[in-house]
Amino acid sequence: MTDTLEAATDQSPRLPDYNARRLGFTAGVIAAAVMLLAIAVLRLLSGVQSLPEVVAEGVLVNLPGALFSAVLDSLQHAAKQLFYLAIAIGMLIVGGLLGRWFAAAPTWQRACKMVIGLWVVFGVVIYTLLGAGIFGSALSAGPVWHGLSLLLIFGVYGLALWHTYAWLAHRAMPQLPDTSRRIFLRNAAVAMVATVGLGSLWRLTIGGTVAGGTQVPTRVAAGGSTPALPPNPPPFDLKGISPEITDVNDFYTVSKNFIDPSVDAGGWKLTVDGLVDNPMTLNYDQLTALPPTEGYYTLMCISNEIGGDLWGNAMWRGVSLKWLLEQAGVHADGYKAVFSAADDYKDSVMLANALNPDALLAWEMNGQPLRKEHGYPARLLIPGIYGMKNVKWLTGISIVANDFKGFWQNQGWDDAAPYQTESRIDVPHGRDTLSAGPLSVGGVAFAGNRGIQSVEVSTDGEQTWQAAQVKPGLSSNTWQLWRADITVNNAVHDLRVRATDGTGKLQTRQSADPFPSGATGYDTVRIAVS
Repeated sequence: MTDTLEAATDQSPRLPDYNARRLGFTAGVIAAAVMLLAIAVLRLLSGVQSLPEVVAEGVLVNLPGALFSAVLDSLQHAAKQLFYLAIAIGMLIVGGLLGRWFAAAPTWQRACKMVIGLWVVFGVVIYTLLGAGIFGSALSAGPVWHGLSLLLIFGVYGLALWHTYAWLAHRAMPQLPDTSRRIFLRNAAVAMVATVGLGSLWRLTIGGTVAGGTQVPTRVAAGGSTPALPPNPPPFDLKGISPEITDVNDFYTVSKNFIDPSVDAGGWKLTVDGLVDNPMTLNYDQLTALPPTEGYYTLMCISNEIGGDLWGNAMWRGVSLKWLLEQAGVHADGYKAVFSAADDYKDSVMLANALNPDALLAWEMNGQPLRKEHGYPARLLIPGIYGMKNVKWLTGISIVANDFKGFWQNQGWDDAAPYQTESRIDVPHGRDTLSAGPLSVGGVAFAGNRGIQSVEVSTDGEQTWQAAQVKPGLSSNTWQLWRADITVNNAVHDLRVRATDGTGKLQTRQSADPFPSGATGYDTVRIAVS
């Protein structure tokens, strides 16, 4: 595709180098913004990880775990959004710098060379360095998708850069030719059709098995109301204390993704392979037809801080993971179970953990099919270990004889990841001003499948401790409600709580950040009493 702009480049007056570079940078930023728009459309239609997400995950997995934890502690829920915003800004800046280079000889041939160069550099070099493999060969969508999508988005960038620079240069110096409106509209239409066509084709064919539109069984609509949950029984019904069963709408969610996968149950499959006698592949209907079991499980994120809210308890229904693996016939030399997810996440547990009689492969939460954010169509619940090991959007289970480190473990997080003993004060709230006299204090405590033996509260800097009432858990894998009725005088008090797990081991007093093995220390709430 050529235009009179190229022929006129050598004959027409040229912009001064400074102006050309400035306009080139501006054109590059605008072109990169257009490319980001094309990426967003492609991501929305196909459901497959985009270039910014691959870059973000590659950077994240190579980021020192201590640094990541510090950033997460500082930014909390805004960390992920700010991280991806930084990636987008970085792409705009790189686009601008490439535009400066293009401005030295703004021809159609130079734009084509740039597109091919970017395609090769990112697909072969950068993707490989980020752990995604050549053209995404290590990702679930494979090299065909990532190769085509990279070529498309860089092609959009090249087109947008060529047109934008010609337009800006013509405005700055009218003697310079501009691309015709007809050519602009034609190229814009080609780019739009190619973007929409590729995304839609992938979603309707191959992509539907990995990440198509969310298809939830019609008996419970996605996002529908959850079943009514019973209130906390007396005396654990203090106003402000956590519900013993967490509503689905309030249950915490954490993932590595900017956009979580939307898995089509119609194309979804779960593969069980590796060191097994009978490899199997199950679709959603086959999975949910297996002998069901259910139970209460509490999940906590390993990045939860002392006093944090990244934990919750729910009723889950699914199939026993131990039973499923027994049907597959696990070999005696199996060492670990490696789990794969629709978002290319991988993690592993020791085989003994996977064969825990309470380990569950769940498809329901609080009486309804899992929602997208909680791992639909199926997720794991393995007793005693932090949430990152309880893989969501599960697509594969492979039994291996060797060690395997997952996404977060390669960053330095604990591979075994057993729950620390945690206790939290829900009421009263910090900085509350209360009246002297009787005061009811309450909250939750959890130690994984070790259970909680006792909870104690201190109001005098840990000089003395008062025992609290502790409600038995709904199962051996859940948090437990606690309540203490104390008396406070006219002063400022630091309320502290500690728990003893079911083995008789006291909660660790020493404060530690979540990285690498989960936060430790006593939750403390300061109140003023008048």
